[in-house]
Amino acid sequence: MKTTRIVYASFAVALPAILVLASCGATAPEPGTPEASYIDLGCAKCHGPAREGQRSGPPLVKIEDHWDEEGLMQYMRDPKTFVEANPRLSYMAEKYPIAMPAFANTDEEQLRQLAVFILEG
Repeated sequence: MKTTRIVYASFAVALPAILVLASCGATAPEPGTPEASYIDLGCAKCHGPAREGQRSGPPLVKIEDHWDEEGLMQYMRDPKTFVEANPRLSYMAEKYPIAMPAFANTDEEQLRQLAVFILEG
């Protein structure tokens, strides 16, 4: 039941963004770029196409105050562990309906490029 709710919520969040991008003639980022990873891994669905945040995920701006590259990569690999151990992240997780997915099997270099892209936001 919870999985179904998450799938429906993801679709409801992603569809308007896709329609807006399609209607304004936006082009997809070049494959293999951090921008493409941000979209391909589903980050834009919850955090917004410009990392501005959505009802389903917090903004990814000025996060360098709380994260460095290695820490962000570790978080993306196993967010549940970080949320359980960190009151700030636990509070954030309660505010949003969709849990951060784990990217445990994502290529190291792709994850590193994504972390740098997010931190440079």
